[in-house]
Amino acid sequence: MTSTNNALKAGAGYTIGNILVKGINFLTLPLFSRLLTTAEFGVYNIFISYDAILVVLMGLAMHSSVKSAHYEFKKTDEYVSSISLIYILNALLFVAIILIGGERLSSWLGFSGTILLLLVPFSFGGAILHLYNERISLDYEYKKYLTVALFNSVGNVIVSLLLIVTIFRNQRDVGRIVGTVATIFVISTVLLLKMYVKARPSFNKNFWKFGVLYSLPIIPHGISQVLLAQCDRIMISNIIGDAEAGIYCLAGNLKLVLTIISTSIGISWSTWFFAKMEERTYGEVQKSSSLLVRMFVVLSVGLMALSPELILLLGGSEYEEGKYVAVPMIMDAFILFLYNIIVPSEYYKKKTQYIMLGTLVAAVVNLITNYIFIQKFGYIAAAYTTLFSYVCYLLLHIFISRKLVEFDVVTWKWIMLSFGIIALMGSFDIFFVDNIIVRYTLCSVVVAVMCPPLVKYYMETKHCKII
Repeated sequence: MTSTNNALKAGAGYTIGNILVKGINFLTLPLFSRLLTTAEFGVYNIFISYDAILVVLMGLAMHSSVKSAHYEFKKTDEYVSSISLIYILNALLFVAIILIGGERLSSWLGFSGTILLLLVPFSFGGAILHLYNERISLDYEYKKYLTVALFNSVGNVIVSLLLIVTIFRNQRDVGRIVGTVATIFVISTVLLLKMYVKARPSFNKNFWKFGVLYSLPIIPHGISQVLLAQCDRIMISNIIGDAEAGIYCLAGNLKLVLTIISTSIGISWSTWFFAKMEERTYGEVQKSSSLLVRMFVVLSVGLMALSPELILLLGGSEYEEGKYVAVPMIMDAFILFLYNIIVPSEYYKKKTQYIMLGTLVAAVVNLITNYIFIQKFGYIAAAYTTLFSYVCYLLLHIFISRKLVEFDVVTWKWIMLSFGIIALMGSFDIFFVDNIIVRYTLCSVVVAVMCPPLVKYYMETKHCKII
């Protein structure tokens, strides 16, 4: 029961704190969307998209091995410290590659050599943060996680604003990028030094071998996962233009609310899930997952109903067309939440090759459908082709998980019921996109039906199992 209580406390802490901390970035969107043109806003978000790919390569996805290494070696700090050396070596390698082939890469990606170099410290910082968060999640140390997140969020906003209004007045997209890079690199350097105080970094053949063998299949998975999330905006930028990519990216920030909650829950859920699998208490897993799904249905339905008004609030009239892509993008976030609940079973079984396979297939589907339909129907089509790819993504991982652990982490009843509600409400919200009364009324009905069992559960249960 202690592990459940710890996980509950950590999960609540991660979620509430993350909403408050990362909400800073969300709340500053109206500011940056007005300081930057739609094209400049697009350039910044495309930079972030490329970083998401490079951060996987920078750390070789080795952060994903930390939980398993914890059970394997019982020397977690030594393991983390040792494999961090791989991150440093990779950073030096990427700098050398950019210096040697910078012109060709700049032409291919559409970035200047300077911005291209900035990708390295930004990706290095992101990879170190992933590694650090995996380590502290083992002890449910959500306060440390939130402290780092707070410094990162506040720091990148303040530094970016200072640079935009001073040095980079005529290159505001570059100012936004430099501010973001400088903040995360400084923070990650401090965290790396703190990890080295706990355990001196040194080459350990067993650690490196375990980490590489465990994580190598995760690299294609990680890149495929990024392509699922980011290739639509990159392809919109290349096929149509940065301005359209900027509108699309701002609409995509709406699902940030759900992504924050999903990621926060997932951090403690995976640790708790590993413990419950060791105990073989599968009934607890299913009960907790069903309650989480119910909660996320309510959040998703509410956000979809509010999306047209939020687009206007965040971006103004220049971004109004984004209301036509917001709903399918929020549905993406719901599917990703289901994935985050289910996929720890694959990590638990150490069958990372299956994780790679499922995600790779979905990414290929996304690339092909995006290429075809963006050219035919414009950037709005990307939201729906990406949604289709996410559905394929989820289905593949549901079947893989079922095969590996021989039970349904989320029961089919809840998968079908929740997705049916989300799809139906999403269709209504798109059809009545300009009718606020109908959207809000339908949303209220769903919330009224779904919430009472959640409230009743909280009232009647002393030790809530929702993670």
